[in-house]
This record gives sequence, C-alpha cells and structure tokens, in this order.
Amino acid sequence: MMNIFLTEDLWAIILSRLPLKTITASKLVCRQWKSVVESQFLRELFLSRHQNSHPSWSLLMFKNSLKEVKEVVAHYGCEIWGLQRSLGSYVSSFLTDKLREDDKHRPVWFDGNVSVVYSDVGLILISFRKPYGGWNRTYYVANPITRQCVELPPLPHLPLAKPCTYDGLATRIENGVVLSYKVVLIERWYSDTNNLCFLIYSSETGLWSSNTLRSPLTLRSALGFDPVSLNGKLYWLGHISGFEEVVFSYDFYATGTESSQCRIIPFPDLERQPEFRRSCTTSQGSLMYMNIFSEQNGDGSVEHKLSVWRLKSDDEWQLVSKISPACIKTRSDYSPLMINPFDADTMYLVSKMHKCLASTNVHKGKFGLHNNLERSSNGRTLSFSGGFSDLRRLSTFLSRFGYIGFLLHRH
Repeated sequence: MMNIFLTEDLWAIILSRLPLKTITASKLVCRQWKSVVESQFLRELFLSRHQNSHPSWSLLMFKNSLKEVKEVVAHYGCEIWGLQRSLGSYVSSFLTDKLREDDKHRPVWFDGNVSVVYSDVGLILISFRKPYGGWNRTYYVANPITRQCVELPPLPHLPLAKPCTYDGLATRIENGVVLSYKVVLIERWYSDTNNLCFLIYSSETGLWSSNTLRSPLTLRSALGFDPVSLNGKLYWLGHISGFEEVVFSYDFYATGTESSQCRIIPFPDLERQPEFRRSCTTSQGSLMYMNIFSEQNGDGSVEHKLSVWRLKSDDEWQLVSKISPACIKTRSDYSPLMINPFDADTMYLVSKMHKCLASTNVHKGKFGLHNNLERSSNGRTLSFSGGFSDLRRLSTFLSRFGYIGFLLHRH
C-alpha cells in the first residue's frame, strides 16, 4: 500500500529515477500510482533527468522473406530507456509469436512482403501475410518498450484503382503524450497524376477510411519506399514531371485549409549531380538530407564535398554543413547512412575500404571507424551488419519516446 505521508510530487521524484519499464509497470499498483505515472510532472522530470543519457535507436531494413531481422545499425542496451536488446530481435520474436498463435510447433517462415515502419515516438507498424491467409495483410501497432500491441481490423473493400503500398504511421502528441495514431497506406501510381489516394486507419475512430488529396504539381511517380514519420506528418520521395526529385508531405492532423494541402518540396541541390541516390533521415525532430558531391577546382583537381541540409520549414532547406574530409579521396570511398537521431553533429557512413561503420562530425570532418559489434564501458552496444548505402530502403526507430508511447491507451 502506498505510504500516505508521501505526496504525489514526492512519488514522482522517486519514480523518475527508475528505468522506463519499472515506471510503466508501477501504474498497475494502484490508482494513485497510475495518476502519478501519467502525470505531466513525472514526464518532465524523467526527460530532464535523463536528457543526456544515450537511448536506443535502430536503422532497419526489413522487407524480405528471411526468418531473422537484422538492423543495418543498432544502438541498444540502455536500461533507463528500456530496450535492452536490438529492435530486430524484438521484431523477429514478435513475428514468431504471431505466426505460432494457432500452432506452437509450426515452422516459422514468411511468404514475403513483411513490412516494419516507425513513427517518431517509438511506436512501430508491423504488417505481413499470415500463412494460408491468402493475399490479406494483417496490421499491428506495437510499442517494443512496453510490449503493448494492437491488431487493426481487416482492410475494407474500398474502390481504389490500384493496390495500396508504402505503409506509414503518423502520431498526434499533446504535452508529451501520444493521444492517437493513424496508419496510412498510399495507393501506388504508375503515371502522371495530381491525385493522391490514401487508406487511413484512425485509433480515435477504430475505423478505416479513404481520402483523396490534390497535389499542386503533377506527380510522375513515387519511389517504392515507406515514408518518414515526423510530427504528425509523413514524407515520401518521388518525381514530378521532368523526373525532378522531390519530397512530398502531408500533415494527417492538419485542420482548416491545411487539411487539404499536400506539399511538394524540391531538393536543394537539383542543379548538381549527387554521388548517391537522394534520401532523407531524421535527427532532433527535423528532416535531414545529406549527400556527397564532386567539385572541380580552378587547377583542374576534383574535391569531394560532404553536405548536410535541414528542412527548416515546409519548403525551405537550410545548409547545415559542407566539408571536404581528407579521408574521402574518391567518390566511392564512403556511403552516407544516417545522422544520429539525437546528435545532429554526428553522421554515420559505410566505409567500403575498411568494410565497417564510420562516423564523422559534420562540422569538423574527423572520421572514426567502428567494429561490427562495439560495446562501451557502460554496457551499451553499437552493432553494424554491413553493406547498405541506399537510405531510402531504411527506417530509423527511436526508443527515447517509448515512455509517451506507453500512454497511448490511457483513456
């Protein structure tokens, strides 16, 4: 029984020192503890106390028929934030459990098209076709930190002209609490169009619905990769007429006139030929773009520039850095992978020469090399599975916000 001499503020101060999983389990003790755990005061204390800790994150490629899920890059083992093992191992065990629900001895295999995408608050969307389930896909929204999982109702038979693909997960947050989420499926198109057709599941209504948006520019094609989720918006990569590469986005929680507007954002360097396919990642709540370009100097020599941009507004890119690292001697030496989700100054790349993971400060250009499995003195692990350079095939999972994700179904 709770000590009646301690106020809720004092209990919040005590609980804020504990690991995330312990805090979330504490709400089951009694109503008063539940009130403390769900309070804004405790959330602010917890985030403030652990703002300098190193939470878990993963860069994952998962759209195949393999039995095992492996991250391209994974950082895990932080007890405070609650993800002690890699996200890939969590997804693998999740799929194994779901596929064996009816038969515990059934061999685990996938018939392809397993999809895992992420929101920016630690929730993930997993979809796949169950054995003997025909072409119907099953969708789950899960929190790897708390192991909460919600199975969505089956897709309705709506009159869409073409099959849906490119799964996305958008969330609405208020005062640090995830109030709702939307699962978004966009229709694949194969020719010029100004109309974007979506299937949307809302956690607020518990229903699927369809929606059509009008694009201000003609979209020629979408690149076949899942969108980036950020602040209630989803960002896709595609081409407009003339095959100019753009980012197109939509705010799924917009109201008023904004609710009908799809934004088209050209890349900031379209006049130049990049060394790698254009792609986006996220860091510290912003959409980021990075690439390497070759520039010819006045003496005829070629210099390779590593450039990073941040999307400052819905249509304006801000150049963050432009450096010439001495170690990049040819255009194929390094392939950019991602920017650290919690440190916008740190970029990760694949070193083809050394066949390992490399990191650099985007302002100073100093490079460091990492082992495939690197453990720090505090027990955290940075792992690298190797070989991927097409960031559009990759998605970043952030566990730092798993706590607010836990409060999704508090009402």
